[in-house]
Amino acid sequence: MKVKNIISTVAMATITIAAQAQTSEMTVNGLKVIFKPSPKQTVSAVMFFKGGTANYSEKQQGIESLTLAATTECGTKNHSKDSFKDIADKYGIALGGSSSYDYGYINMSCVKPYLKEGWELFADAVSNPVFEEKELGLLQQKLEANLKQEEGDPDSKLRDMAMSNTFKGTRYAYKPSGTPESIIAFKRADVAAYYKSLQNKQNMLLVVVGNLTAAELKTMVEKAFAALPAAAAQRPAATAQDFRVAANTTTIENRELATNYIMGLMGAPKVTDPKFNSYRLAFDILSDKLFEEVRTKRNLSYAPSAFASGGMQPYSGIYVTTTKPKEAVTVMVDEIKRLRNGGFTAVELRDAKSQFATSYFMKNESNGAIAMALGVAEIRGSWKNEEAFLERINAVTLPEMQSTFSEYTNGIQWSYLGVEAQADKDAFAKMAK
Repeated sequence: MKVKNIISTVAMATITIAAQAQTSEMTVNGLKVIFKPSPKQTVSAVMFFKGGTANYSEKQQGIESLTLAATTECGTKNHSKDSFKDIADKYGIALGGSSSYDYGYINMSCVKPYLKEGWELFADAVSNPVFEEKELGLLQQKLEANLKQEEGDPDSKLRDMAMSNTFKGTRYAYKPSGTPESIIAFKRADVAAYYKSLQNKQNMLLVVVGNLTAAELKTMVEKAFAALPAAAAQRPAATAQDFRVAANTTTIENRELATNYIMGLMGAPKVTDPKFNSYRLAFDILSDKLFEEVRTKRNLSYAPSAFASGGMQPYSGIYVTTTKPKEAVTVMVDEIKRLRNGGFTAVELRDAKSQFATSYFMKNESNGAIAMALGVAEIRGSWKNEEAFLERINAVTLPEMQSTFSEYTNGIQWSYLGVEAQADKDAFAKMAK
């Protein structure tokens, strides 16, 4: 316990020192830019595209992930795929693109001496991708193979089941990475047209963290992105919302597996609500409790866990793989019920805060991680929320955490992948109230 607190204190002190590098924002030719100077000899840049799955239909699942990956892998106006890759390899420049539920991005990281080369490739990928047809086809084949492999992986399948069952009829039921069928069906014209629809400064956000000045960055942005379109926003801005599950439901998919895979999703406060911080802490404590009760005391599973996921559509969940689903589920629900009914302690809250401080510091060691965190926070409300995160976590009180946990854990939407005969419906129907 003392060691944990010492680590947390060191982490907090280090973060406080790092935070003295003042983050700022500016608008350059219609493009919003967030900049955080860093003493490290690296520079990371991320161009965000707002919307994620809100930008396309269910039939187009995966088009944004494919398109943004292709910007750095399928040629640009000034470089073929091989030329682009050769320069990146020569100077140790990391580039890539992908998409998630709420946003997509193209990112770049390089050491400061090669910023000129790194920035040139980054700007070319953002502004001038050409989506060479042969290279795009090869990328689609690679992504299709990865998606087929995921379908055979029980953990991936369970996650997809849980999201589809819980958020049916909404964009959170989509797979941002796509399906094997959707990803291979896109034509070059589809990808090029989709990227053109993303290229709008009103829907874009640039975040840079690195060893340079704001004046230097402004000049770089003016030169690189002045020609990007800046039309009126074409899509309504997504707003954060909360999520509640009023009653238990169960979806079972029979599969002959050596162990059964189970996930239960529950509600959560909206990510912009201060209550979400207390909810995160509560689920960290719940995760520790499930490990103790399910694995350590009863040996019912190797790795039970609990989590709270923040996004425009937040949710929380519990997870377990087990050969004894009735016993494991019963223990998990009983533990949630115990915590709902005044089960949290001040000591557990204190330790959870310490763990959060330490993990926060460790996850944000690199400039790339800091840039991603600032951008995601801005899309979800404000980058300032990211910089105030530890302060707000530290301000959470025991009554607040207890109340929030009890408010959002009424029902559980269960997804079960495994031997159907071993699934006990009475255990899944048991409420945590």
